[in-house]
Amino acid sequence: MICKKLIRLFICLGFILIGSNTNAQVALLQNTIDKLESYKNFSYQYVYKQKEAFGDTLVLNQKFALLKMANNSEIGYFYKRELKYGDMKLPAIDLYNGKNLMSLDLLDSTYVTKNLHPTTFNESLPAELNWLKTFLKKNPSKIALSGDTIINSINSYHLIFNTKDTIDNKVHSYVRIHLFIDKVTGLPVGKFTRATTADYGKELTNFYSEENYFNYKMDQDNINIDYFAIPEGFHPPKVKPAEQTALLTPGTVAPDWILYDTDDKKTSLAQMKGKVILLDFYFIGCGGCMLSLRSLDNIYEKYRNQNFVITSLTERDSKKSVLAFDKIYHIKYPGYIDASDAVKSYHVTGFPTFYFIDKEGKIASVLVGYSDNFEEKAITIIDDLLKR
Repeated sequence: MICKKLIRLFICLGFILIGSNTNAQVALLQNTIDKLESYKNFSYQYVYKQKEAFGDTLVLNQKFALLKMANNSEIGYFYKRELKYGDMKLPAIDLYNGKNLMSLDLLDSTYVTKNLHPTTFNESLPAELNWLKTFLKKNPSKIALSGDTIINSINSYHLIFNTKDTIDNKVHSYVRIHLFIDKVTGLPVGKFTRATTADYGKELTNFYSEENYFNYKMDQDNINIDYFAIPEGFHPPKVKPAEQTALLTPGTVAPDWILYDTDDKKTSLAQMKGKVILLDFYFIGCGGCMLSLRSLDNIYEKYRNQNFVITSLTERDSKKSVLAFDKIYHIKYPGYIDASDAVKSYHVTGFPTFYFIDKEGKIASVLVGYSDNFEEKAITIIDDLLKR
């Protein structure tokens, strides 16, 4: 009897300790959020690195400047984001002035207005930290405190958020976010994501990303409302004629292209004349592109012995990336690289874009983006074209 009581006591103590530890970790996160919110304005830089099992490493260099805004419940900040990646000489700049998000092009001193300010803001530290806080409110036990860690020569608290942990068909799928907080300043120095997941595409893949934060500056005199205004001399771009930007219409002769696949085989669209063709304009990592993989696989299998081909074209991804991508996702239809000229001639501005070409080499239909009924729509179009 005494033994049972002791066991219960130890179990209760265990739950108390777990709850106490969880509360301490939540308090660490809240202290960091409160620290940032205590400033009228602040800026910081960060380097974002992302690598998926099938792709090259993507590196983004960004700088955020934020100014607290009164009476704005949606975001709460004016902000400016500067972004550089690849061989960019000048940064892409986004400005949010409380009403509109403006994207500046420094090459020709033009700007365009967008409606994506919440989406862009979600990449900022306040948004990312508050997302973790919201997650913990719903899942208070999904956080752990690891031992102190040295990140970029800074002694840091190490919080681990287990945002996904499931067994699907005997395969362990998980997403863990590691947040590192400077023990002296209370500010984030890094956020790493480690995952094995099949959320996108049709296969389980490894994924990691790293964000390293540095060069914090607080309550700067020059960061005021004027800081987020369109610079003098900037103007909207000249409006292009509709025919330069509109998608190709049904009945238009499909522009020819000559490209190389990952086996260095040279192929042209003209060589495929007489077949029904599905052109898949995509890039690796694009959400809709990844979601379409299963449907494209089903379409390929359905029509593999008929007068039909699927051809995927990417302007961004390297041969090495596409080879790894095709291997991991078991892509059975050919993929072509360096397709920037084809992207322009087909007026593709969003991904994925799917062009359906009839046996005579003319545009029959076009679908932009992925939707739940994409496969059904595609099959209807292809069936009709094969009957002609």
